[in-house]
Amino acid sequence: MTQQPTIPPEERVDILLVDDRPENLLALEAILEPLGQRLVRAQSGEDALRCLLEREFAVILLDVQMPGMNGFETAELIKARERTRFTPIIFLTAISKEEEYVFRGYSVGAVDYMFKPFQPAILQSKVQVFVDLYLQQKRIAEQEQRVRELERQELELQHMNELLQSEARFREIVSSAMDAILVFDADGKVSLANSAAERMFGTKTDEALGHPIAHFFPESERDATIETLCHSADAQRDDSASPLTLAHAHVFTGRRATGETFPIEASISCLDSPAGRTYTLIVRDVSERKRAEEALQEQATSLARSAKELKALNEELNRRQADLERAMTARSRFYASMSHELRTPINAVLGYSTLLLERIYGPLNDKQVEGIERTQKAARHLLELVNDVLDLSKIEAGKIDLRLQPVEFPSLIEDLFVTVKPLADEHSSKLTLDCGEDGAIKVVSDPRRVRQILLNLLSNAIKFGQGKPITVTCRRTPDDGVTIAVADEGPGISAEDQERIFLEFVQLGKTQLQDGTGLGLPISRRLAELLRGSLTVESTLGQGSKFVLELPASADARDARPGDNEVARQSADERNGTSVVQADDNDRETSGEDYESAVPENRRHSESAA
Repeated sequence: MTQQPTIPPEERVDILLVDDRPENLLALEAILEPLGQRLVRAQSGEDALRCLLEREFAVILLDVQMPGMNGFETAELIKARERTRFTPIIFLTAISKEEEYVFRGYSVGAVDYMFKPFQPAILQSKVQVFVDLYLQQKRIAEQEQRVRELERQELELQHMNELLQSEARFREIVSSAMDAILVFDADGKVSLANSAAERMFGTKTDEALGHPIAHFFPESERDATIETLCHSADAQRDDSASPLTLAHAHVFTGRRATGETFPIEASISCLDSPAGRTYTLIVRDVSERKRAEEALQEQATSLARSAKELKALNEELNRRQADLERAMTARSRFYASMSHELRTPINAVLGYSTLLLERIYGPLNDKQVEGIERTQKAARHLLELVNDVLDLSKIEAGKIDLRLQPVEFPSLIEDLFVTVKPLADEHSSKLTLDCGEDGAIKVVSDPRRVRQILLNLLSNAIKFGQGKPITVTCRRTPDDGVTIAVADEGPGISAEDQERIFLEFVQLGKTQLQDGTGLGLPISRRLAELLRGSLTVESTLGQGSKFVLELPASADARDARPGDNEVARQSADERNGTSVVQADDNDRETSGEDYESAVPENRRHSESAA
């Protein structure tokens, strides 16, 4: 007889034997007893189902032919139940050996279909396989349970670690916060105070713990302050409509350990826990802000007062500006009237003096000629002064008309050389034109205004160049403009006077001719700027001066206001004394020797003698 293996009770499994014949059950027990497992009998399908409700089985040996509920029906009910659907079933039969029975057995969920009589060893082997499989599944389930337990423990450790880290971060945040943080319970006892609270209230942390929160507020305001804070915290906690709303900041008065009071801004929150209700109070010292607000309020008051004063000044300025505009308008009308009324008799003097000098009315002795020449020179100077003042007033009023057209260099300069040659010969000055290899240079500008500027520079260079050579250079600029430089070898101009000569009515030096107006250079510079160019000076005492006129390739058309032909002719007349005589008085033209009437006598070279 085979010795039954020794199996620990906790590792023994249940095997269900189902057969309606006791002798068959006895035979099965005899065959399977060597396996050492618990064998459970059931003599019908109903008994088998009842056993399955009470315990789990590693395998079921089920007879096919039984009265009442047969094996197939019993198997179907077993497989229909979720708990037992995976329990293996071995059908045993001595009668139902046809293929259709075998097929049905497998279709209802059997794992094997054995015919009686069968070999005991084969049945033992098959049952042992399912026992081992059941034990293995049980061990796997236990391992899974242990794994889940380990995962649960690991998760708990992770949560505990996160909680510890969170507490550490909280302590770090609280300790490093710039605002004071105080935590107190429902009794008003402080349980936490950070270093900022220690600095703000002047109370050490260990002294603050356990003391009433009211200690940090003035005695006269303690009850009202605590009541307001707690009511605010409770209201915020109970406000379920907006749970994410930030705590409202309240303004109170704090009290330091020294008894000093100071303004604070505080917000509070409430937390209910198993240990009880706690309040967290965050306090900020707003003393500096209050002082800044007071200073800002004072500044606002001062600004409002200044704005009121500024408004009064603006109104006064507007009134004075209106008065000034009316005065400027009156001055312009006066200049226009004066220019006409003065030029008419001056041109008459010039015209008749010219006739006298030409002996139209008879011979003259030397004294008479000298007196008439002096009269003519004074009249020319007066006419020049009238024209310059009128020019200056028009420039200031923005009423200068520019007629833009192509201007070619050096032909314009060569024409001017012809004009000033008598004056150059009179002063023994040699004129030289240097245009390099640039050839003809064309720009779009107002030729009349360009001639006026260059004529002023040439006449000044001749009169104040001490009879030395005068060189005019003409060069093309990188942007296709032109640069004209008029250089002399006169006494030069000091650095501090080089800008003053462009101011109205400024005449430098005692050697200055007394008939100059002091307006030629200021007018020339302003005309150059109107033409979108510039007029500058370079000078060294004892070495001479160089005046540089730079013009762009094209003057800005927005600054050109072409007038009608009559206005253009009138403006041209105002620049040319000879033409004025003809246009205004219908007198005879002045002789070619009267070119000085067309040459402004300005201060371009108002240098003092060395």
